[in-house]
Amino acid sequence: MSGARAVEWGVGLMIATWAWVAPPAAAESAGLPAGGATEIVALAESGPRARLDYASTLFRQPPATSQTKRTPRRMRTNTIDLGLQISYGVVNGTSRLADGFNSGPGYAFRFRYALKPSFALGFSFENQNYYESGGQPSTEPGAGDSSVVMTTVSVEGVFYVHRERETNPFFLGGLGHASPDVVDENRGSTRVNEGIYLVLGAGLERFIRDRFSIDFEIRGYGLVSNSELTSFLQFCAGIQVYPGD
Repeated sequence: MSGARAVEWGVGLMIATWAWVAPPAAAESAGLPAGGATEIVALAESGPRARLDYASTLFRQPPATSQTKRTPRRMRTNTIDLGLQISYGVVNGTSRLADGFNSGPGYAFRFRYALKPSFALGFSFENQNYYESGGQPSTEPGAGDSSVVMTTVSVEGVFYVHRERETNPFFLGGLGHASPDVVDENRGSTRVNEGIYLVLGAGLERFIRDRFSIDFEIRGYGLVSNSELTSFLQFCAGIQVYPGD
């Protein structure tokens, strides 16, 4: 047997032996016969081209498997998000709150807990100011400039539309408790029209990153206290952060 022929036989026997000892799945993925003396002998006696073809399969990279796309943080249940907003509100109605006061700035903290990808339970803590509407100054002795400072706490349901998108609208509704104070610079503060209110609203959230977004909201409030109705309209803008892995 010539030297070249001996090398060919050696290569063939090495490949055949690998096919014999390798697990069936591994041999089949490499294009080799999975065990059996007849198959090994046939492989060893095959031509040089066939043995080289088998050998080349040993060095091929396995086909890349597609990785499952990671679910966005915002669509996972049990996800929380924390928000900070600034706001501008307008007040109207028949109560003491709307008597001489009309609008002003405020701020709010939002906390939401996702029960479903498209629904979250929310909690809001707000501080809203309403300033005097102007006109004739007060003629009451000792009276000074005054404003309304209203703190609120509410529980809300938040319903998202197309949560899988980076920009998604949402609707909210809930109940809360308002504690308004009329603050006079000379006389101090007086609690007025404290009570339960209904809140309804809509907004738009835009994700800048997977865990960071900006949002815009319009909220309407209805407060009934002492048989008096007070309505509030609020425009909000802020950021939302989704902590976690």
